[in-house]
Amino acid sequence: MSKRDEALFEAVRGAMDKDVPAAEKTRPNPLIAFPNAVGSGVYAVRDELVAALNVLGGAIYGAGNRLTGRTRGRPAAVFNQLDQMGVKAIPIIVLITFLIGGIIAQQGAFQLRRFGGEVYAVNLVGILVLREIGVLLAAIMIAGRSGSAITAEIGSMKMREEIDALHVIGLNPISVLVFPRLLALTIALPLLTVLANLAALLGGMLTLKLYSDISFANFLQGIQTSVDLFTVFSGVIKAPFMAIVIGVVGALEGMKVGGSAESLGLRVTASVVKSIFLVIVMDGLFAIFYASMGL
Repeated sequence: MSKRDEALFEAVRGAMDKDVPAAEKTRPNPLIAFPNAVGSGVYAVRDELVAALNVLGGAIYGAGNRLTGRTRGRPAAVFNQLDQMGVKAIPIIVLITFLIGGIIAQQGAFQLRRFGGEVYAVNLVGILVLREIGVLLAAIMIAGRSGSAITAEIGSMKMREEIDALHVIGLNPISVLVFPRLLALTIALPLLTVLANLAALLGGMLTLKLYSDISFANFLQGIQTSVDLFTVFSGVIKAPFMAIVIGVVGALEGMKVGGSAESLGLRVTASVVKSIFLVIVMDGLFAIFYASMGL
């Protein structure tokens, strides 16, 4: 060891020999801890809302720039996202809604059989699928499938500092990355909802034919008499709003990813949980709105 390094090692040795006092454990006052937790939660919700509005506003600003010609439109990016989020999601959504429609029809016929109203299972399937189940199942499947993909893609870009590179070259990451995904989701989810409704009705029709011997003609006649035009479109109206919520939450959680793989996994999980929760809350709000309007 050289003489110039001896002083450094002596200082380190002396610091290691010192006894470090144990940290005193303080027990928080429960009367203070509960209001503190509530206040922290309220501030966290406010910060989440502000960040979500920032993402949505940036996407709308990017759409305005494309419509006014300030920036060049990239339809290839939108069509690519439509293929990923819409076309490739058709098989799983059709399969799940087909099975759920059959289950609703079987359970409805089984319960109504006690009262001699087995034929009204057709009305049950038609109204329940078109108003609630079709759009809700499609949105939940898209939240789990496409919402997590948005978070993972943007989060991996954040980890590789590609988001910072977009800032450096003068591009808005929200306009470049989030807007095509939001637009694709807003287009794809209503179309997937229509397919989900048709698949669920088909599953219910086949189940009632096998389980209750209700013919296809009687099923279609029952649907025609029990379902009005608003019922057909009531679920599709919800789809664009749910798509925006799923896209904004997925992009927001992707922007929060840190530099570790653990952070990416946590944000993907949070994205799916928050998206499904907000989709169900939004469906409940629409149900209350429809009921208040007498629809």
